[in-house]
Order: sequence, then structure tokens, then C-alpha cells
Amino acid sequence: MNASTVPESHQIAKAEVSTWHERWRRWRGGTAESLVPRIAGYALLAFVLWLVVTTLIQPLVSRQATRAVLQAPVTLVTSPISGVVTQMSVRALDKVDAGAVVATVQNPTINRDILTTLSTQRLALQSQVAQLTNQANASGDELQFVEQQVKLYRTASMAQTRDAWQIAQRQREVAQSSVAEQEQKVRRTSAMLDEGAVSPQAMDAAQAQLSISRANAAVAEQAYSGLGQSMASASRGVFVGGGGASVYQTLTSRRETLSSSIERAQHDSEVLRQQLREVTALEAEERSRIDRMAAFQVRAMQPGQVNSVLMPQGSFVPQGATLVRMTDCSRIEVVAVFPPRVARKLNMGSTIAVKTDDGGAEVSARVTQLLPVAPEDFQSRYAVPFPFAEQGSLYAVARVESDNPAWIAQRGLCAPGKVVSARLAS
Repeated sequence: MNASTVPESHQIAKAEVSTWHERWRRWRGGTAESLVPRIAGYALLAFVLWLVVTTLIQPLVSRQATRAVLQAPVTLVTSPISGVVTQMSVRALDKVDAGAVVATVQNPTINRDILTTLSTQRLALQSQVAQLTNQANASGDELQFVEQQVKLYRTASMAQTRDAWQIAQRQREVAQSSVAEQEQKVRRTSAMLDEGAVSPQAMDAAQAQLSISRANAAVAEQAYSGLGQSMASASRGVFVGGGGASVYQTLTSRRETLSSSIERAQHDSEVLRQQLREVTALEAEERSRIDRMAAFQVRAMQPGQVNSVLMPQGSFVPQGATLVRMTDCSRIEVVAVFPPRVARKLNMGSTIAVKTDDGGAEVSARVTQLLPVAPEDFQSRYAVPFPFAEQGSLYAVARVESDNPAWIAQRGLCAPGKVVSARLAS
């Protein structure tokens, strides 16, 4: 089919399409050329608006701090003795529990005069106790010997007295028999005198003999009674012998002397033993103190995080020197610098909302101090220096409202020097 055969309507339609295509290319080119300047104008206007808002409007309504950092009070771990740090058990950023060993300080030149004096006293007391013990033992042995001799003398005295008493008993019986015989003789002589068988002189002789017998019987009775009393005394432990009385008295006197000596030695020995126990306890305590001081373990008095180690291992430290600076994570604070306009709204007890850069939730902190300036001695109590403050600004020190170290660590707040954002909440 050739062009002459194409219907006229088709040719008209094709011409109109070509016209529309040409118009579309012209419109798109003009729009693109005018859209770029338009967009650039809108962007410039938006920038100007943002600049006006941030520089003029936002400062008038914002309660934001210009600078804010996390802070924590510093805990100083010091050495109570002078010496060499033989072991440093912690490093920077280590978490330390209360009572944990921080460092070991050794001092081989510690004064041992007190220990030497106590050791000398202990040895002297031990010698005296041993001497008194030996003396008491020797006196005890001698006392046993003296007791045996006293018993032997008493036994011999009782046997001698018993024999003498038995003899006196027989003599009394003989004397009584003699008296009875003489009385019988007197009666016979008297009967014979009555009958005239004997003379009166025989009667007188018989009576004289009776008197002598009665006198002998009285003497025998007296001797018997005296020996009976001696026997009773001997049964009660009294020495009644005659020949060994002086020896017995010497033995009993020696026995009393030895008993007193043993009692006194035991008393003195007990007193010395009590002193020995006290001196031994003091010596042990002093030796333990010297051992601790010679290799003293310095421990942390409270938990925290090591900020810096000031005396590394091998350093010589004088007494009272600071070994480690630690931060007390249980008392995390925020130091925020507020501009003068916001500073007028700050008061003691005001609440500051703190937010870290990790996207966590805000944390409340209560203002405890307001400072126009932060002196160096005040800043030395904290882990890191305070942020720079422009003239007229105000430092607000706020305590994070939590005493739970685990919660603080979980929120990532135990990081002194960490920059955070803070705003006045109330």
C-alpha cells in the first residue's frame, strides 16, 4: 500500500501526534530550566528560617544546658606505711569491691624494737617460771621425804608408848595384887594378935608393909594413867616419845617450811604465768602487725571504679601517699553549664533531665549545688575537670536519683567525663 492509498483521516491523526510530541518536548525543557532555581530558592528560604529559629527564637524558649558531663566523687586509696609497691592489683577502669586488695606495699626496714623487747620479756618470764617450777618440784620431793620420816617417828613413838603403857598396866596389876596380899596378911596378924599368938610389933610390921604396898600401887596407878593419856594423845597424832622429840620437832618444822615454800612458789609461778600469757599475746600481736606492715595489703574501703593508678608497681611510696584514685559510681552526678537566661530559673532541688548519646531514656538528677565558678580545690574532689563555662553561665551539680550501682552501670552512667545532654525539667 502506498501513500496515495492511505486514508486521509489516518494522515490527519499522525500529524496531530507529531504536533503533541513537539509540544511535550518544549514544555519539559522549559519546566526543567525553571525548577532548579525554584528549588534553590526554597532551600535558601528554609535555611534562613532555621537560622532565625535556632539563633533568635529557640534560645528564648530552650531550657537546654550548653555543656554537660557525667561526674563522680573521687576516692583516694592511700598507703598507711612507707615502702615499695611490690604488687599493684588493679588497673584503670577496673571495678573494685569494698575490701578488695588494691596493692601490696613492702617495708623491710620497719622498726622491730618493741618486738625485741617483748621477746626478751617473754624469755625472762619463761626462765623464772621454769626456775620456780623446779624449786617447787624439789621442795615437793623433800617434803615427801620429811613426811615419811615424820610418819616413821610417830609410828615408833606410838609403839614405844604402847609398850610402856602395857608395862605400866602389868605393874599396876602387880601392885594391886601386893596390896591385896598385904591386906590379907594384916587381917591374919590382927586375928593372931587377938589370940595372943603374935606380939604387937608383928602387927606394926604388917601394917607398915601394907602402907608400902599401897604407896607402890598408887605410883603404878599414876604411871598407868599418865601413859593412858599419852596413848590418847598419840592416837590424835601428837608425838609423845622422849628420845626422838628434838628430831621430830626439827622434821615438823622443816615440813612447815617446805609447805610454805611450795605454796609461795606456786603463787608466784601462777602470777608469772599470767604475765607470760599477756606478754606472749602482745608479742604475737606485734609480730602480726610487723608481718602486715612488712607486706601490707592495701584494701579499698568502699566500692568504685579505678580512675588512675598514681603509684605503679615498683614505686617507692611514703606514708600517706595516694596509690589509686577511684570514682564512686554509687554517687554519680551531672555537672551542667546553663546560660544566664536559664540560670535564673535554677534552684536548689531543681530537676535536670539527663540523656546520653546512646539513645536511652532520660534520667532525672536533683540539683545539689549551684556555682558561678568552680575552684580547682573543689574540682579536685571529682574524677575529671569541669567543662568550660562562659562568663555569666552557672554550674549546676546534680545528683542522679539512684543509689543502685547496678542500675547506674546498666544505664552506662558510671563514665566520668562522658558528654551528655541536660535540660532543666522543673
